[in-house]
Amino acid sequence: MKVKSSNSHNEFYSLAKYYDIAFQYINAESESSFFEEILRKHSPHLKSKTFIEFAAGPALNCIEMAKHGWNSTAVDLSPDMQTYGLEKANQQGQKINYLCSDMIRFSSEDKYDLAAILSDSTSYLLTNDDVINHLRSVADCLNDGGLYILEMAHPKDVFGVAKLTATKWEAERDGCKVKIKWGSDSDVFDPVSQITNVTVTLDYFDNDKSGTITNTSPQRCFTATEFEALVRASGVFEIAAVYGDIVSAMEFNNEKRAWRMVPVLRKK
Repeated sequence: MKVKSSNSHNEFYSLAKYYDIAFQYINAESESSFFEEILRKHSPHLKSKTFIEFAAGPALNCIEMAKHGWNSTAVDLSPDMQTYGLEKANQQGQKINYLCSDMIRFSSEDKYDLAAILSDSTSYLLTNDDVINHLRSVADCLNDGGLYILEMAHPKDVFGVAKLTATKWEAERDGCKVKIKWGSDSDVFDPVSQITNVTVTLDYFDNDKSGTITNTSPQRCFTATEFEALVRASGVFEIAAVYGDIVSAMEFNNEKRAWRMVPVLRKK
């Protein structure tokens, strides 16, 4: 089977099983411990243990947070991810909520202590209005003093200091092999908008079936100062801290080990 799209990663995210295999290197247990540590450090008064993750995909972190006793809610635009995430939670004996919704104008009557968006999913917020509307939507569903943790690409990527044109890796589980190529030599970066039309190719070999899917979609990268300005423009958050990885000891700087920009926003 071959599927090709010129304007969206939707088909890529619809293959939830293969996505999950490809990204199985994510250490949800470590990340969940980081979330709890950050909440204790920056908003210790919050005790309701309510967590919401945006662009949650297969809901690895929501499931892990549920194991830690949190009431967890996943939000993603893909109904395939929603179905897969709920099944995965059930298989692990965990109960989570999963909402299929647009993260830019998300609304909920429920309130949470802690929110997160990981794996640079902020790159799909292409305009300043998208970012501000998203931040305001998240703040609306947080308790006073609630935290929002964002895992974003390091600004080194914007300026090409450490940017790789293409990233390739392989993963295998239960006889199913997946190959990923994120980015292509032909992808074009617009320095004005800081948007790249990113080509993603996924090859899967699943017992008696195999296939390839190729999608191209715009993704945006951010500098540290512009993101700070957007947070201020939103009027709903303050920046409590910024880390260089999902590790509390990792400072946000230009060292090689600091490969991410992880702002921690606190609702005003």
